[in-house]
Amino acid sequence: MINLKNFTQLNTDEINLVYKWRNDERVNKFMKTKNFSLEEHETFIKNLNTEKSKKYFLVYKNNDAIGVIDFTKINENSCEFGIYSNPNLKKMGNILMQEIKKYAFETLKIKVLKAHAFKENEKAIKLYTNNGFFITKKDDKFVYVELKILQN
Repeated sequence: MINLKNFTQLNTDEINLVYKWRNDERVNKFMKTKNFSLEEHETFIKNLNTEKSKKYFLVYKNNDAIGVIDFTKINENSCEFGIYSNPNLKKMGNILMQEIKKYAFETLKIKVLKAHAFKENEKAIKLYTNNGFFITKKDDKFVYVELKILQN
């Protein structure tokens, strides 16, 4: 069973776990924001309480924390997402992607789901395209992808 736990509801152990993952070299190398303090991490989470255009979740499979998914730039039609898995687990990407699509289209009820990945992050780009996303643009740093919900 998959459960999403809003970052605003995380306990101290969970906050520390996410901080540890986020600063793990295997995760951090593909992040825009690098090397931040635990205090900055805690402030970021606290600020999510008043932020309407961002949602961050720690994802559990059964009782195991398997990764993080987030939604930013949320508006009535679209949002961007982010994803990273517990760096000590393998093969969590597809499970996390299913939860991203489910939350975006069923809960947020958006029409277009977007993301971008560093060009070097071939694993992420493959994960996105294998899950129905189309590459819409490339620049010298990023590959941009999009998934539109089919209208009835």
